[in-house]
Amino acid sequence: MTDSKKQYRIVGLTVFIISIMLLILRIVSYYIQVAMIDSTMDEAWLNMLFELAFSVPAQVLLLFLFPFLMYKFAMKKTVKEVFAFSGYHKCNVFAILLSILIGLLVPFMSMGLSVFWQMILILFGYIPSGSTVLPSEFSRSYFLLSVLITAILPAICEEFANRGGLLTVMRGFHSEKKTILLIAIAFGLFHQNITQIFYTAILGALLAYLVLETGSILPAVIVHFMNNFVSVYLESASEYGWAIGGGFYDFIDGASFGTISGSIALVFLAVFGLALAVRAVCKNKKDNFYLKESSAFAAMRQRPKFKDNIFYIGAIIVTITSTFITYLFGL
Repeated sequence: MTDSKKQYRIVGLTVFIISIMLLILRIVSYYIQVAMIDSTMDEAWLNMLFELAFSVPAQVLLLFLFPFLMYKFAMKKTVKEVFAFSGYHKCNVFAILLSILIGLLVPFMSMGLSVFWQMILILFGYIPSGSTVLPSEFSRSYFLLSVLITAILPAICEEFANRGGLLTVMRGFHSEKKTILLIAIAFGLFHQNITQIFYTAILGALLAYLVLETGSILPAVIVHFMNNFVSVYLESASEYGWAIGGGFYDFIDGASFGTISGSIALVFLAVFGLALAVRAVCKNKKDNFYLKESSAFAAMRQRPKFKDNIFYIGAIIVTITSTFITYLFGL
């Protein structure tokens, strides 16, 4: 078996184990939440304590440290080689700046997609869970913890797990378009939540595109962080009446369907245009990690067999099952 085939299988095993462990964590966390439902502790801080106890270990240990150790020891790579394998390369400065602009727009695109998807789910009888509960008075500690848990850690850890080694081996075996499609599906299913699967799949496609075009995972980290940070910020701004962003959700509630639809369409067009601009500034791809004509990548272009895909198939089955359960029980 070639080194590239070995890497493909190791990444598959890693993804499968992560999907199993995420499912187990979801089940355990659900029953702990049920057991703590009568707690006298403030609901917002109770939820934060829960996030610190489960989400942080899941992000750091399961999505970052575990794949890092698998790539290092199972593939016998150095620390530098692991990060290189996971897409940590220099990036065009203009691509970074464009990624920041995309990051400012993507949260509104995600909101539009989320609303559209929830409308479809409601038509099929799904009842969405309640909105995020915040402390009655603004707490800087709570806000900073929310940014850490919701924006910083996912931008680093989820990108490492999804647009890191997984994207590298997918691109080795498949065309750029097919790789983007596969990573989009993987990112949507990875969340194992029926309300998130649609917009996260679209976001996953965009992030995969940026990584492949720039040859670096950094644009995806930036956009992912900004997408989640803006969401956290707007929730607090709306709750506490901040001058900047405090009236955003009131505007949404009072706007007509045509206004909202037109605004979302403009955001989509702007993101699309900026993504094309990234492609333009990175048109010289001689140093692009994903397109180098190395012997390893040449070998990786063999069509994977069923036994090579067995762990990927297992991960798909696990995540589809978990996602369907969230639909059935309204989780």
